[in-house]
Order: sequence, then structure tokens, then C-alpha cells
Amino acid sequence: MDLFMTTRTHPLTQANRHSKRTSFASHALELLTARGLSLVLGLMILAACSDAPTAPQQSIDRVAAARVMPSVTDARVRLAPSIQNVVIRDRVLHDLQELENALTNGDGQKARFHVRVLGDVLAEYRTQQGSQTTDGADVVAISLMLFEVSAVVEADFDLGSFQ
Repeated sequence: MDLFMTTRTHPLTQANRHSKRTSFASHALELLTARGLSLVLGLMILAACSDAPTAPQQSIDRVAAARVMPSVTDARVRLAPSIQNVVIRDRVLHDLQELENALTNGDGQKARFHVRVLGDVLAEYRTQQGSQTTDGADVVAISLMLFEVSAVVEADFDLGSFQ
């Protein structure tokens, strides 16, 4: 009985295996196609919702940026560490480093952002402290550097808040 079932079902089993392989292959192809389409669709949505990959980087004059770079480095290395308020000092050091990176890479948008942030932080610090600190000359020197960098990156930095 066992022998009869084996020989009798063998051709049928071959046909079943072939049809299962065919249906599995077609199902896998459909699944792969669906996954591929969803991946492409997801990447398209990601690119549409994010402005970083598609936004043009606004460049700056590299010669002018190289001209003001020593003053930015001097402000980061010599002037900013003398700020008495630790939180302000850390923020200024971070933004000066980012400003240097932006000027080195010719990224005008990032440079303008950090010039504005630094200007706001230092103006607020000067307003809060008034003439009670000994780091006023260093803060004003950093603001003068920001004024020069602002002319290069067109950030419209105003020195009026430091008087």
C-alpha cells in the first residue's frame, strides 16, 4: 500500500511542487515590487518634506571669509574664554566654532545664523550684566568681530545694542 501511494502521488506531488514554486515566485515578485515601490515612494516623500537636500546652499566670497577668519579664531581662542558667565561662555564658544566652520566651508546661511545668534546672546548678556563685569571689553571686541563678519556674510548685524 505504501509503495502504491508513493508511485501514484509522485507525479501529482511534482505538479504540486511546480505550482507552489510558481505561485511562491510570483508572490515574492509582487511583494518585492510592492516593497520597492513603497521604498521609492517613502524616499520621495522624505525629499519633498525636507528642505536640506533640495535647498541651495548660499555661498559667500571665500577671499573675504579668509580675510575675517583670523579675527573669528582670535575671538574663539582668546576673547570668549574670558567671559565670566559659564553658560554664556560655552554658548559663545560653540557658536564661534560653528561660525568658523561655516566660513571655512563657504556656507553663508549657516554663517548668518551663527552671527545673529552670537549677537543676540552677547547683547542680552551685556543688558543683564551692565557695567558690573570685567569682561565687557572682551564682549565688545567679539561684537566688533561679528560686525566685520556680518559685512562678509550679509547678516545685518547691528552694533547699536552694544553701546
